[in-house]
Amino acid sequence: MTLQDHPEYRTLLERLFEWRREILSRMARWDEYATLPTYPRQDLAKEPGVTVRVDSFLGTHNTDTVTDVYFRVTDAAKGVCETGAIPFPVEPVDEPTLTRLRSRFPLAEVAGDGDDLSKAVRLRDWIKSLFRHLTPFRMPEWNGLLILDRGSRGVENFICVHYSVALVQSCLAIGMQARMVNLHRGIADNYVIGDEAVADPPVDEHVVAEVWSAELGTWVMMDTDFDCHYERGGAPMSAWDIHNAFIHGELDAVVCRRGPHSMSFNAYGERLADEDRFFAETLPSYYAHVSVLMRNTFLSDPDGPVTVAHLTDARTAPILWHRGSDLRLQPHLMGPVVVAGPYQDTTPILTDGNLRTGWASSDAQTEHSVEVTLPGPRVLGRVVLHWPEYALYHRASQQYRIEARIDGAWHTVAEVTQPVEAPYSLHDLDTVVATAVRVIQPAGGGFRDHPNRLWLNQVELYAPRSA
Repeated sequence: MTLQDHPEYRTLLERLFEWRREILSRMARWDEYATLPTYPRQDLAKEPGVTVRVDSFLGTHNTDTVTDVYFRVTDAAKGVCETGAIPFPVEPVDEPTLTRLRSRFPLAEVAGDGDDLSKAVRLRDWIKSLFRHLTPFRMPEWNGLLILDRGSRGVENFICVHYSVALVQSCLAIGMQARMVNLHRGIADNYVIGDEAVADPPVDEHVVAEVWSAELGTWVMMDTDFDCHYERGGAPMSAWDIHNAFIHGELDAVVCRRGPHSMSFNAYGERLADEDRFFAETLPSYYAHVSVLMRNTFLSDPDGPVTVAHLTDARTAPILWHRGSDLRLQPHLMGPVVVAGPYQDTTPILTDGNLRTGWASSDAQTEHSVEVTLPGPRVLGRVVLHWPEYALYHRASQQYRIEARIDGAWHTVAEVTQPVEAPYSLHDLDTVVATAVRVIQPAGGGFRDHPNRLWLNQVELYAPRSA
């Protein structure tokens, strides 16, 4: 089903209208909206009061099974990991940008000899010495070569996420395994953007890295921005170890090991007066919520989704990242603005009119669904599903059905078993009066590369053409 097959769905004039509206929005020329034409066919899914409920989220994975996140690495150089329920794709050491990174900077010489912990600390100290903590002019790609090159030449400064990207990819370039970790001091669904650090409770975030130590057989937290790591009883700690010490009131047993460029500062790069208290109490408080990014393939796959594994326990509630989006990698995936809120099974992503963002279910081998509940009974005659485009293909499900809730009961109104690849699938229905619509994909009915994932960018609902 293409635009040519259904010219009345998106006419040329309607598409031009959408582009003009996007341009006016980008230029903040709101007063010119009134000059744009209007069209009689309204998307029922965009009405006030609509809710969208989903069965799961690919981007957010809350778990209390620590081994799902803290798995073992059996061969760091080859990227062989003993993962649990959540896969962890690993960047190959011969990835071209990693090769250039090794050529551009003396990473092996900086890391030196010794165990993995010692190498990670030396790399961390060196990266911190290259540039200051300041918000960059533009949020760059997650490319360690770009970050280290610009930072070392004094062209630009960066923040915690970029320090961590640089450390992770420097470790990967010399055959060590490393990954990104996001931290939140608190979680709230109502706060003033820019005032996260002074909210009650504070909800600001921080980004660190974890490096696999083959000698210790564990992941070790490395904070490149603050040039430090933590130890307990002489043993280096993971981010989850620090979390446990914090929530159980055991920070007195924790020691901060600071590097030569370690200093305390606020979000604006301003020095803080009481450094000892900052490293002993304030910085560990960010470990209230620990979320691990479950891949480090940001160079070979700069556009794909990221599963963020958030560990929960009796005192740590589940969270939801970016309103339930599929978390396709983007420069501002983590940064100076809070990225997560309290967990819920609803998302506005699929009905917000933005075809550049989307939602994806988990990859669990089970049925997946999206349910759009309308504010009341509506005459329904058309359903349009927009599929994400990724790695050359539109990721249309291979098998699914559409159901409408009519007089309180669900009825199948469309079923697909042989889809045609297209930006969207349009389904004209026999006219019904419905209060909700849902899309159900059976186990294994997804796109061939990920058959157990239901992946959508938008769901649109319309009255019949004659209505």
